[in-house]
Amino acid sequence: MLHSLYIRDYILIEELSCTFPTGLIAVTGETGAGKSIFVSALQLLAGGRADISTVRQGCQKAVIEGEFTQLSPQVIEWMQAQELETLETEESCLVRREIRQTGRSRIFVNDTPVTLAQLEELGALLLDVHSQHRNLLLREGAYQIALIDSQLGAEAQLVEAYHSAYQQYHDNAIRLKKLRTEAQQAEAEYELNSRAYEEIAALKLEQYSLTDLTDEAERLTHTQEIQEGLQSILALLNRPHSIVDQLTTAQEQMEQTAAYLPELSNYTKRMRSLVIELDDIESDLSRLQGEVAYNPARLEEINTILGGVNALLKKHNLLSPEELIEYSQELGAKLAHTAQYEQELAALRTEVLQQRTAVLTLGKQLHEARAKVAKTIAQSVTKTLCQLEMPHARFDIALQLLDKPTERGMDQVDFLLSANSDQPLRPVTDIASGGEIARLMLALKALRSQATTSLAELATSPAIVFDEIDTGTSGIAASRIGDMLHTMGERQQIFVITHLPQIASAATQHILIYKEETNGETHSHLRLLTPEERINEIARLQSGDQITPEAIAAAHTLLTAHD
Repeated sequence: MLHSLYIRDYILIEELSCTFPTGLIAVTGETGAGKSIFVSALQLLAGGRADISTVRQGCQKAVIEGEFTQLSPQVIEWMQAQELETLETEESCLVRREIRQTGRSRIFVNDTPVTLAQLEELGALLLDVHSQHRNLLLREGAYQIALIDSQLGAEAQLVEAYHSAYQQYHDNAIRLKKLRTEAQQAEAEYELNSRAYEEIAALKLEQYSLTDLTDEAERLTHTQEIQEGLQSILALLNRPHSIVDQLTTAQEQMEQTAAYLPELSNYTKRMRSLVIELDDIESDLSRLQGEVAYNPARLEEINTILGGVNALLKKHNLLSPEELIEYSQELGAKLAHTAQYEQELAALRTEVLQQRTAVLTLGKQLHEARAKVAKTIAQSVTKTLCQLEMPHARFDIALQLLDKPTERGMDQVDFLLSANSDQPLRPVTDIASGGEIARLMLALKALRSQATTSLAELATSPAIVFDEIDTGTSGIAASRIGDMLHTMGERQQIFVITHLPQIASAATQHILIYKEETNGETHSHLRLLTPEERINEIARLQSGDQITPEAIAAAHTLLTAHD
């Protein structure tokens, strides 16, 4: 239920706060006093779109804040899913809207920022706002089916079973379509991928190192330069009076001199090491000279391999041999997967067909359950319409079984109404009378209240707001509407915005919305009426601004009728 409401700088409201009781609450006021402002504020709490033009003139932002208590399990579950904690020890939900002149609107639930989409989900669980515009939902298939499903009772499990089966079928049908497209694309690319894979495989890149091949090609290309260089070096090391000979002579002289100068001994050892090292180098260079030989066949072989690699790198827009190897592996995986597509498609087609059969079976079962309860709904609503001074009205629900499943089932639903005995049943889409539509909506809302045996469930259900429910009604019809709203209000919180004393008097509490002008500014206000104030307000509704003793007496009579 809506426990309290706070509004600041919203249209004509400077600031107001109010705490609301349970039961049926009448909201009245003169034309232009601000009743529509009150309704629009509640619509904002339920997820309605914000408009910067609603910010009171001269102010930076408007604030609408509503605290909800006695939360339903669905609300608590939603809040837990969004990681939003309830306030204090008592389970409550605080919704806050901020509308700024800059155009930026902010939304908070229990002081945590949320999106408009999130608030729309939560708002549907907290408030059920009905106006002339909202009554158009009667003409929407989704709303009609949801209303029927709400009366299924024990067979409501069919709805969940169908939705679960349909979702699986729908998801796999999309997967099948996607897989079929992928298979067709893979098949079209198979020949091209296969050729590219074979070209890379022919190079046998895994058998050698491209770095080693590049080094070998460099050596073979410059064999003559290498041989000439080695020959020159060996000549310097082997010719008479070479470096080695000179070092050997120097070493011998050092050994002789060391007999007189012991400090030379260390240098003698180092000189001897140099001579040995040069001998080793001369030996290794002689070996290398014998190994280096020009091999044109081998050079041609290596250049062919490297040329093939470079050609494929350019062809496939790759930068390195490593990328070429990786690309080859990807091609191999694609080719292998292409061969598996048909098997995957066959398995998924079988699964989708089985799931479709299950959906069709559940859809037909759900259709039968809906058709059965639709008759009960039609009878109950027809009876209620009669109580609402539509004695010749007939209501019926036409259900047509569709050939293929949809998200909501396999039913085409039409709500049919005949307001008079000489008129045939017609879809509510063809009914222009706002009064008839309003009474039909009330009858359908009363249906849920009557059918629900759990008071706890009703107490935690969304607060209902009826705006313009009295459109096109008066006299006895208005009294009957008031009686029905009074009965519904015994079990749940209901707000009714009305101009009729018969409906206002049926309420357990009464809110007055009024305007005052201060310092040239017009402000709307809201307050709960005392019993005496309530008598005067109902009398005003009865007779206008000139409240007569007769109107006061009539107000007493109306109020006592619901004591």
